[in-house]
Amino acid sequence: MAENVHQDTRSSEGLLEHQSDTSHHPPEDHVADARPDQVSNTGWRGPIPSQKGGGDEDDFVHKPPYDWKSDRDLFKPKYTCECWCGNLAFEFHGDPVDAKYCHCRDCQSLHGAPFQWAVIFPKTSVRMVTNMDDSLYFFSSHRRESVHDVPCKVSCNHCRSPLFDEGRNTVLAYPSAFNFPDHKIPLDFRPTAHIFYGQRIVDVPDGVPKWSGHKDHSQQID
Repeated sequence: MAENVHQDTRSSEGLLEHQSDTSHHPPEDHVADARPDQVSNTGWRGPIPSQKGGGDEDDFVHKPPYDWKSDRDLFKPKYTCECWCGNLAFEFHGDPVDAKYCHCRDCQSLHGAPFQWAVIFPKTSVRMVTNMDDSLYFFSSHRRESVHDVPCKVSCNHCRSPLFDEGRNTVLAYPSAFNFPDHKIPLDFRPTAHIFYGQRIVDVPDGVPKWSGHKDHSQQID
């Protein structure tokens, strides 16, 4: 049997870098680490939905990042994404605040791919515009149930295309589902880091910084 050449990296305390609960949102997703300057005024006048996590948010489907109304139409769509069959579609205000490749084993397994590519948007910069046949589907990896329990994964119940991870403050959207003019990827969607790189199953010699855990909150290993 072939040996795994990509051994798990260890933190400075000598502890094994474990994969975190999917969708292991970045530090900006936690209230204490959120940066107000990264959140645009998109016309949402209430508290950020599900900011404390869990599944107790009342009527969450009519709040960001789902079907909600923008006060004074301050929400200005710049990008759109949709599932493969078109039953679900979302629009995005402004540019992502960051982009990353994640190599954790959760992402490998849940996406059926060597790593996940995601861009980070504030939750109030995302809005659902199409939900045909009630196609919203949620999966909570920490509960291992098909339920809306933040953080959770969001996909289409018909074609099963994954669209994004919903966190407490942010959404991690998958650029592969976006509709880019001429299929050209904007600069703001290009990843600035590989995270959980110690768990990789393929090497990616692209010159982009590699981190054992989250960017700027773990050991840089390449």
